[in-house]
Amino acid sequence: MGESDRDDLEIHTGEHVAELGDQLVKAGKLTPRQIAKVTDWQRRHGLTFSEAAIAKGLVRQEDLLAALSRQYSYPILDRDPHNERFSRELVVGHEPFGPVAEAVRSIRSALVGSPRSNHTPSFVVTGPRRGVGTTFIAANLALSFAQMSLPTLLVETDLRSPRIGQMFGLDRNGIGLSELLRHKHLSRVPTVVDVIPGLSVLTAGSVSPNPQELLCSGTFFDLVEEFQSQFGAVVYDTAPALDYADAGVVSSRIGNAILVARQHKTAFNDMTELTRKLKTVQCNVVGTIMNSF
Repeated sequence: MGESDRDDLEIHTGEHVAELGDQLVKAGKLTPRQIAKVTDWQRRHGLTFSEAAIAKGLVRQEDLLAALSRQYSYPILDRDPHNERFSRELVVGHEPFGPVAEAVRSIRSALVGSPRSNHTPSFVVTGPRRGVGTTFIAANLALSFAQMSLPTLLVETDLRSPRIGQMFGLDRNGIGLSELLRHKHLSRVPTVVDVIPGLSVLTAGSVSPNPQELLCSGTFFDLVEEFQSQFGAVVYDTAPALDYADAGVVSSRIGNAILVARQHKTAFNDMTELTRKLKTVQCNVVGTIMNSF
């Protein structure tokens, strides 16, 4: 086991080990007798409980991560069959201690510490053209906020080529933002609550022939205010900003934007033009991500 793996699975002795053991017993991964053997091995060889359990061949690292997730209410996507519906693109959930997840958490930390994030972190994630990875960044960033035990909402405002529903294994034909903006009589916001613990999702719904007009509506402005008051963090995924005006409309409502560029693909002039356009709608550019994933 490498040094980074050791850090990921480090558990203190005492009540924390007992809680972890209880989680593994409840999950059917270890018996009380095996717990005693692991604890004895741990003590005699100067290992952590996790290292001892793996060294004895009694559990897999994935089992320990799942138990730690339950113990500390830290949502991950383990190998439970229920989680097979989630796209592997959700690396913060599937590979929570990998380099990509660590990069996303670094972005999250910078955003939380930004003076422009105000009281409730609320951001648009946008890029100049399709294919730079805005949906990938938005989805993983939202999940990383949820892992802070911060009630988080991911809103899909790309009403042209929506993909969030597919990533989270949700019904592509379900009711979403598009229906909410077109049919103002809907009794409730069709948000999928806690699709992953702490993370709620509002998908785009059906593809709309007039997305810009819908996003310009007063109804959308009211929704933004409602989301701001109900969640600890709100992340908005958008259509390509230089291909369509939709992203500019959403950005003007939210006020903060994260720009995404694709390494070796995105033109410098495109990023310059996008930054200029956002400034004209009084939207702060809080950061730029060079996506190489």
